[in-house]
Order: sequence, then structure tokens, then C-alpha cells
Amino acid sequence: MEIFNARMDVRGFIRFSKELANKFKLETNLFADVLIDKVGSRIAIIPTSKLKPTSFRFIHSNGTYLLYLCGAMKAVGLKVASGDAPLVKEENKLIFKKSASKKTGDWTVLACRNSVGIPMVSIDTRGTMILDRHCITALNTAKNPFMTPEYDEKKKTFKLVFGKKGLLNVRTIGSHANISVMGTFHSLGISLPQEHTRYAVQISGLEMTLKVG
Repeated sequence: MEIFNARMDVRGFIRFSKELANKFKLETNLFADVLIDKVGSRIAIIPTSKLKPTSFRFIHSNGTYLLYLCGAMKAVGLKVASGDAPLVKEENKLIFKKSASKKTGDWTVLACRNSVGIPMVSIDTRGTMILDRHCITALNTAKNPFMTPEYDEKKKTFKLVFGKKGLLNVRTIGSHANISVMGTFHSLGISLPQEHTRYAVQISGLEMTLKVG
């Protein structure tokens, strides 16, 4: 079992020194899969060069690299505090934990709330669709504040057409935009997600494609 020493700051960023950055090739492995184990209060970091809808990004800072883990720590019941952050290497995982408990549970993927490069939307249990900054920039939702949905039942795919007129209001606030799709889902007999769910989307012009099945 190998143990490596990183540092945590009060904001919830874990800092990888130049030595650790070189060891784990963070110059090319720019992203991280973050997994959580709520039973064992553990967080696993898997550096990777592959960008995914759930990816976190390593932030370069004067030769060191930062990774934001505040959300992951809250998810497993750990308090954010500055100091040493020992990482235990198990296969391809760098595991961070503070508890001495030997209890463990299953690993689940924790998705970054702000996509690092892929247009993303999320839909919550109340039927609110949230478009991230990549979507609102590509679609210019501030000038196209309406959306009309079309649904392909066979492909389980929505085509959402944005413009100055449409069936649904698009409310842009800061770096996100909100659309209520509860009525649309109910009218089509589509169940709302049982938990807040994120989806990668494709955008062409003022059309956004979303697969929900």
C-alpha cells in the first residue's frame, strides 16, 4: 500500500505538489473521475486524460495542481479543513479518508456540477431543466428566451428548438438557464427522474438534442 501526501485548503481544494503531479502525469491527465463511498466516508480520485460528462478538472497553479473536492466531502460527511490530505493508492484510485473505520461500501460516481467542456443539462425531481454555461452561450438564451420541444418516442430523444418565440419560457440567470419541463414530461407519459440527473447534449445552431431513455 502506497501513501502520498497532498494538502487540503479551507475552500475544499486538494493540492498535488510538483512531485505528485509528475508521478501521476497530471500535465496530460487533465481530468479526474471522482467516486464516493458514503458508508466508509471515502473519496476516490482517478486521474484520466479522457473528458466525460461527469469529469472534474485539475487546475494548474504554479507547477502544482488543484482539484475541488468540497462537494465530495460533503457527500460523504467530511468537514472541509486545511491541512495534510494523505492519499492511499489502490489500483488506479487515490483514496482520501479521515475516518479510522474499516467499514466500506460501494463506489458511486460523483458528477461535477459544472461541466469542464461538454454542454450539459440537468433535470431535477420537480421537472426543472437547468442548462449550463456551455448551453446558454451556444444557444444565446438571453436573446432566445423561448423553447419548443419535439419528442421522438422511438429514439427516446428530445429536439429542443430555441428562439424568440416558443412554447416554454427560458429563464437565464448568470451562468445557467432554467426551463420547467414538468408539464411536457407528463403530457408525453415520461417519468421525471427520481433524483437530480445530468445529461450530455448535442447543439447545432439553435437546436439542442437530449436523449432521456
